Amino acid sequence: MTRLRATGQARTRGRAVVVHEDDREWTGWEPADIAERGAVEWKTLLSSELTHTESLSAGIARVRPAEQLAEHRHAEPEIYIVLSGIATITIDGAVHQAEPGTAVFIPGNSLHSCRNEHPGVVRFVYCFPTGSTSEVTYHFESEPD
Repeated sequence: MTRLRATGQARTRGRAVVVHEDDREWTGWEPADIAERGAVEWKTLLSSELTHTESLSAGIARVRPAEQLAEHRHAEPEIYIVLSGIATITIDGAVHQAEPGTAVFIPGNSLHSCRNEHPGVVRFVYCFPTGSTSEVTYHFESEPD
């Protein structure tokens, strides 16, 4: 099936992809990196090395009580959508409380972090405008470049 662009050129549509979070295992940083990067865990759901997706990558992250995803930056913009818990998200020094149903846009190269200062587990969707999460290079403020 083809679709016409505004320019009149035909384009082939990609295939739909449906993935449930139970189909993936939780992963996280190497134990030696947790002190600097934080004890966040994630499941990558959509990424070109796992699925037939070429322009977006996404997954679910969780931050347990009293843990965090430490301050970092990357060139790509990112979106968080909070699913559960109350997240304290800092973006370029501005602190935001995000509860379930909150969407957060993080501009590219913005210094940001996510902390859980509450008793429940924080879970959020993350999404990048890249075909693969492996294209995203994290730069943590606590680590030398």
